[in-house]
Amino acid sequence: MQTVVEGEKLQIKVACTKDVAVLSRLGRKTFKETYAQFNTPKNLQKYLRVTFSKKSINEQLEDDGNFFLVARLNNVDVGYAKLKENNKPFHNKSINAVELERIYVLEEFQGAGIGKNLMDKCLAFAKLRKYPVMWLGVWEGNLEAIKFYQRQGFVVFGSHMFELGDEEQSDYLMKKDIQD
Repeated sequence: MQTVVEGEKLQIKVACTKDVAVLSRLGRKTFKETYAQFNTPKNLQKYLRVTFSKKSINEQLEDDGNFFLVARLNNVDVGYAKLKENNKPFHNKSINAVELERIYVLEEFQGAGIGKNLMDKCLAFAKLRKYPVMWLGVWEGNLEAIKFYQRQGFVVFGSHMFELGDEEQSDYLMKKDIQD
C-alpha cells in the first residue's frame, strides 16, 4: 500500500470524452480487484464488458446528468468517481438527491487518502449544485467500502437488489445529508 505523502502530487480533475480509455481501464481493473473473488468469471466478464466498455463510458460521459472525476497521483491514474444527478433513491422518489454511483481506487493505492479526496470533491460538487442529500448503493459484503462510507458520514437507509450477470446481489442503500 502506498500513502500520499508530502512531495507526491495528487490531482483530481473533471473527466471528459478524452478520458474514455482511462475510465474504461480503471473501471474494469478496480471492479475486478474488488469483486472477482465473489462472482463467477462468466458473470464478472459480462458485467465488465457491458458496464466498462469504451462505448458505454463514452455514452455516460456525453450524458449531462453524469459527472466523472479522475484521480492521478504523480501522473498515474489511480482512481475515479461518478456522480449521477437527479437520480432519486429507490425508497423516496420525492427527494432531490445526487447518487454517488461509483468511487473506485486501485487496490495498491487504497488507504492513501485518495478515496477521501475524491469523496470531498464529490461532496463539494453536490453542495455547489444545492443537493440536500447524496446517496449510494454498496454490496452488503463489501465491508471495507461500508466502513469508508460510514467514516464519511453515510448511514444505511434501505436495501435493493443489484444484478451482476445472471445473479442478484443485495446492496445497502446509504445516504448523507450534505447541506448545512
